[in-house]
Amino acid sequence: MSNVLRHAERTYPGDGTAASSARNRDSRDVTLLCQRTWGKGDGIMNRVLLGTIVLATLTACQDSTTAPNYRAPIDRAPTPARETASEEVSGPGAAAVAHLYAVVSQNGALLSGKGVSQVQWLGTGRYEVSFNTNVRSCGFLATTTNAYSQALDVFTASGHLSAQGVYVETKNQGGGLTDGPFNLVVTCGNDGIPFVAVGYSANYLRGSAGTSLSYLGAGRYTVNFPTAVNSCAFLATVADSGNTLVYSPSYVFTASGPTTKSIYIETKNPGGGLQDGVPFHVAAICPNVAKTRYAVVKVNGTLHRANPGTTSTMLATGKYQITHNQNLTGCARIATRGSVGTGVPFNPARMEIVAAAGSGASGVWVRELAFFGANFTNQAFHLGVVC
Repeated sequence: MSNVLRHAERTYPGDGTAASSARNRDSRDVTLLCQRTWGKGDGIMNRVLLGTIVLATLTACQDSTTAPNYRAPIDRAPTPARETASEEVSGPGAAAVAHLYAVVSQNGALLSGKGVSQVQWLGTGRYEVSFNTNVRSCGFLATTTNAYSQALDVFTASGHLSAQGVYVETKNQGGGLTDGPFNLVVTCGNDGIPFVAVGYSANYLRGSAGTSLSYLGAGRYTVNFPTAVNSCAFLATVADSGNTLVYSPSYVFTASGPTTKSIYIETKNPGGGLQDGVPFHVAAICPNVAKTRYAVVKVNGTLHRANPGTTSTMLATGKYQITHNQNLTGCARIATRGSVGTGVPFNPARMEIVAAAGSGASGVWVRELAFFGANFTNQAFHLGVVC
């Protein structure tokens, strides 16, 4: 592994240099002007080369901005801890499990959540969600709710204001900070949701008991768990290794691992090329975890695996509805572009949550990356619902 060229952590914001400060984004424009200029490559080498070209192009296309002024926290609307999610989701030990999550509006208001003390808007595209317990040793998963004609990206980090906080950034796909609604789930390993956090240098940072990490080369990993996860949904988010920022627009995708106790991960740049130096958090939501539901959905909208009583429908190209036989009102939804098999497909895509008809329904939209047109596209994905 020492012979593999990787982006070190120093190449990202938070290293204290003038260059890193200049790279921070504070754009309000969600229009990405880049157009598709390259086709899809085959094989790992082509994917890496394509990624290098695309990153250079995105640099030219990103919004011209300066470093954000880190203003004092603002509560844009009264956001007391509101525990409005349905209590009807049942399962073994349901009464004893207390998940941590928040559903947050574009202006920083808490729409629903569990264990949340407040949500603060720190500036364009920057939020701090504070919980009633220390979450520094936990994993942070997030997915945006649809608000624009292109899917926003979302990144997480440990709190900037306290150890009880999770810092969230929502950005357009050029890297510009943009206000956006999101779902956030925090798992600390004691709620039945195993997780692993991975750093910029392909290093294991923290995770549930008995977990480990195998680095396979350029943007490829196997995350190992002490028990079988092959019947679960695999959810992942690009997340800073500490409490600084994630700059580069980059993505993480999941698939089944080489064993029943593992998840295969690829991290990619916006052109679909494998990319090193991308920190991420990954977790598994499994069938018997109390107060959760999950589904792994095929390209055509049919279920690959899910809780009993779940149905799935493709309403139109790239538009899916998954319905569980439980009241999921107010719960948090996390969706990840993931395979139903052992190989992560080339096509990168973004996932967003949308409103759906019915108390047990979850809407998921899948779009191409803005670089490829931001069109709706049929792709497999993993969905987790936490209540």
